[in-house]
Amino acid sequence: MKSLVPLLIFFTSANLLAGDSGGWKLVRDTAGLRLYTRQSPHSEVREVRAIAFITGTIDEASTVLFDWDEHPRIFRYVKETRLVKKTNECCWTYNVIGFPLTSDRDYLVKTCLVENSDESVSIVWEPFTHPEYPVQSDKIRVEVNRGYWKFFQVKPDEMKVEYYLYTDPAGRLSSWIVNLANRRSVPDTIRSLEREIIARR
Repeated sequence: MKSLVPLLIFFTSANLLAGDSGGWKLVRDTAGLRLYTRQSPHSEVREVRAIAFITGTIDEASTVLFDWDEHPRIFRYVKETRLVKKTNECCWTYNVIGFPLTSDRDYLVKTCLVENSDESVSIVWEPFTHPEYPVQSDKIRVEVNRGYWKFFQVKPDEMKVEYYLYTDPAGRLSSWIVNLANRRSVPDTIRSLEREIIARR
């Protein structure tokens, strides 16, 4: 994991495992992927968690996820990703996403890599604010957006992936539409990562 050392930071296990305290409902069980949702205590928007097995190595996955310039090409709905700041511990980015028949959304997230004691690797993100990126009149600012990837290398070319997401795209979207969109986007994001890993070989 030497190539990942510049992005190393340690979080408490409570931050890493925000979605692991129980109450999950299995809503999808397909080959290689299980999807769960859970009611959030803060809103009608549900938390989403997926467990999947994908081709690749942890180094390959991390390289893709920190390749900000390529996110609009790799991930559906991402229109722009701009690196705001980078340290030895984390990266801060400004992002724009677009959905059909609705206004673009933008958000800022701080993303950090964690090497865990069980030899897994987590990539964790949370919102932040920056004076050079104020709320814009032509975009809806997403303020609720946190989650993580957690990668376990189970075979030389296979990973177990845990993906957790809690986000609310804001605006005038009803909670059932948001929950449906999140349930669809999580598996799509995982498969997009796998496709990119394979394509780069």
